[in-house]
Amino acid sequence: MNAPDCHHPVILPPVIISETDREDLYAVATSALTNSRMAPAASNVVREIYRATIVPNDQLPTNVVAINSCVDVRDNVAGANRRMVLVLPGETSNKPNAVSVLSPLGAALIGLSEGSSVEWCTASDDRSSITVLRSAPSSENSPTN
Repeated sequence: MNAPDCHHPVILPPVIISETDREDLYAVATSALTNSRMAPAASNVVREIYRATIVPNDQLPTNVVAINSCVDVRDNVAGANRRMVLVLPGETSNKPNAVSVLSPLGAALIGLSEGSSVEWCTASDDRSSITVLRSAPSSENSPTN
Protein backbone atom coordinates (compact mmCIF):
# COMPACT_ATOMS: atom_id res chain seq x y z
CA MET A 1 0.00 0.00 0.00
CA ASN A 2 1.29 3.46 -0.84
CA ALA A 3 1.95 6.02 1.85
CA PRO A 4 -0.65 8.82 2.02
CA ASP A 5 0.18 11.96 0.11
CA CYS A 6 0.24 14.56 2.88
CA HIS A 7 1.52 17.20 0.52
CA HIS A 8 -1.63 17.09 -1.59
CA PRO A 9 -4.16 19.72 -0.50
CA VAL A 10 -7.23 18.49 1.33
CA ILE A 11 -10.72 19.92 0.99
CA LEU A 12 -11.77 21.47 4.27
CA PRO A 13 -15.43 21.34 5.33
CA PRO A 14 -17.20 24.53 6.38
CA VAL A 15 -16.87 25.53 10.02
CA ILE A 16 -19.07 27.64 12.31
CA ILE A 17 -17.75 29.22 15.50
CA SER A 18 -19.58 31.28 18.12
CA GLU A 19 -18.35 34.77 18.98
CA THR A 20 -17.26 33.68 22.48
CA ASP A 21 -15.43 30.60 21.19
CA ARG A 22 -13.68 32.78 18.59
CA GLU A 23 -12.37 35.07 21.33
CA ASP A 24 -11.25 32.16 23.54
CA LEU A 25 -9.69 30.22 20.65
CA TYR A 26 -7.84 33.28 19.32
CA ALA A 27 -6.42 34.05 22.78
CA VAL A 28 -5.12 30.52 23.43
CA ALA A 29 -3.90 29.98 19.88
CA THR A 30 -1.96 33.22 19.56
CA SER A 31 -0.29 32.70 22.94
CA ALA A 32 0.67 29.13 21.91
CA LEU A 33 2.26 30.21 18.61
CA THR A 34 5.56 30.85 20.42
CA ASN A 35 5.66 27.29 21.83
CA SER A 36 7.40 25.09 19.24
CA ARG A 37 5.50 21.97 20.36
CA MET A 38 2.06 23.62 20.15
CA ALA A 39 2.68 26.04 17.27
CA PRO A 40 1.47 23.75 14.44
CA ALA A 41 -1.91 23.07 16.07
CA ALA A 42 -2.18 26.72 17.20
CA SER A 43 -1.59 27.81 13.62
CA ASN A 44 -4.34 25.44 12.48
CA VAL A 45 -6.74 26.91 15.05
CA VAL A 46 -5.99 30.45 13.82
CA ARG A 47 -6.60 29.27 10.23
CA GLU A 48 -9.94 27.75 11.27
CA ILE A 49 -10.97 31.01 12.96
CA TYR A 50 -10.24 33.03 9.82
CA ARG A 51 -12.13 30.68 7.50
CA ALA A 52 -15.08 30.15 9.86
CA THR A 53 -18.50 31.65 9.76
CA ILE A 54 -18.76 33.50 13.09
CA VAL A 55 -22.21 33.60 14.65
CA PRO A 56 -23.68 35.07 17.85
CA ASN A 57 -23.55 32.57 20.73
CA ASP A 58 -27.31 31.99 20.71
CA GLN A 59 -27.27 31.25 16.97
CA LEU A 60 -24.68 28.46 17.03
CA PRO A 61 -26.45 25.28 15.87
CA THR A 62 -26.55 22.62 18.60
CA ASN A 63 -24.97 20.03 16.28
CA VAL A 64 -21.75 22.05 15.79
CA VAL A 65 -18.59 21.19 17.71
CA ALA A 66 -17.75 24.01 20.13
CA ILE A 67 -15.56 24.36 23.20
CA ASN A 68 -16.85 21.95 25.88
CA SER A 69 -18.95 19.98 23.37
CA CYS A 70 -19.34 16.26 23.91
CA VAL A 71 -18.44 14.75 20.54
CA ASP A 72 -18.76 11.26 19.08
CA VAL A 73 -16.41 10.71 16.15
CA ARG A 74 -15.49 7.89 13.82
CA ASP A 75 -11.82 7.42 13.02
CA ASN A 76 -12.11 6.77 9.28
CA VAL A 77 -8.63 5.21 9.13
CA ALA A 78 -8.91 2.81 12.07
CA GLY A 79 -12.67 2.33 11.75
CA ALA A 80 -13.23 2.91 15.47
CA ASN A 81 -15.65 5.26 17.24
CA ARG A 82 -14.64 7.49 20.13
CA ARG A 83 -16.38 9.91 22.50
CA MET A 84 -14.56 13.02 23.73
CA VAL A 85 -15.05 16.47 25.18
CA LEU A 86 -13.34 19.36 23.37
CA VAL A 87 -11.69 21.67 25.92
CA LEU A 88 -9.31 24.59 26.22
CA PRO A 89 -5.68 23.81 27.10
CA GLY A 90 -5.20 23.18 30.78
CA GLU A 91 -8.64 21.61 31.18
CA THR A 92 -7.74 18.15 29.89
CA SER A 93 -7.08 16.76 33.37
CA ASN A 94 -10.45 18.02 34.67
CA LYS A 95 -12.67 16.03 32.31
CA PRO A 96 -12.60 12.39 31.26
CA ASN A 97 -11.89 11.85 27.55
CA ALA A 98 -10.90 15.50 27.15
CA VAL A 99 -9.14 16.64 23.97
CA SER A 100 -7.47 20.06 23.84
CA VAL A 101 -8.35 22.45 21.03
CA LEU A 102 -4.58 22.86 20.65
CA SER A 103 -4.09 19.19 19.75
CA PRO A 104 -4.15 18.20 16.06
CA LEU A 105 -7.46 16.39 16.62
CA GLY A 106 -8.98 19.27 18.59
CA ALA A 107 -7.95 21.82 15.97
CA ALA A 108 -9.52 19.63 13.28
CA LEU A 109 -12.81 19.27 15.20
CA ILE A 110 -13.60 22.85 16.15
CA GLY A 111 -16.59 24.22 14.25
CA LEU A 112 -17.51 21.02 12.40
CA SER A 113 -21.16 19.98 12.08
CA GLU A 114 -22.53 16.49 12.57
CA GLY A 115 -21.85 14.43 9.47
CA SER A 116 -18.79 16.47 8.48
CA SER A 117 -15.51 14.71 7.78
CA VAL A 118 -12.04 16.20 7.81
CA GLU A 119 -8.60 14.92 6.87
CA TRP A 120 -5.24 16.17 8.11
CA CYS A 121 -1.65 15.03 8.31
CA THR A 122 -0.10 14.05 11.59
CA ALA A 123 3.35 15.18 12.71
CA SER A 124 4.72 11.91 11.28
CA ASP A 125 3.16 12.66 7.85
CA ASP A 126 0.42 10.06 8.22
CA ARG A 127 -3.01 10.94 6.87
CA SER A 128 -5.77 10.96 9.48
CA SER A 129 -9.50 11.33 8.93
CA ILE A 130 -12.51 11.65 11.23
CA THR A 131 -16.25 12.09 10.86
CA VAL A 132 -18.38 13.84 13.48
CA LEU A 133 -21.21 11.46 14.35
CA ARG A 134 -22.76 13.54 17.12
CA SER A 135 -22.07 16.79 18.93
CA ALA A 136 -23.93 18.03 21.98
CA PRO A 137 -23.42 21.44 23.59
CA SER A 138 -22.01 21.63 27.09
CA SER A 139 -25.42 22.40 28.56
CA GLU A 140 -26.36 18.79 27.77
CA ASN A 141 -23.27 17.42 29.51
CA SER A 142 -23.22 16.64 33.19
CA PRO A 143 -20.00 16.75 35.22
CA THR A 144 -20.08 12.96 35.50
CA ASN A 145 -20.19 12.30 31.75
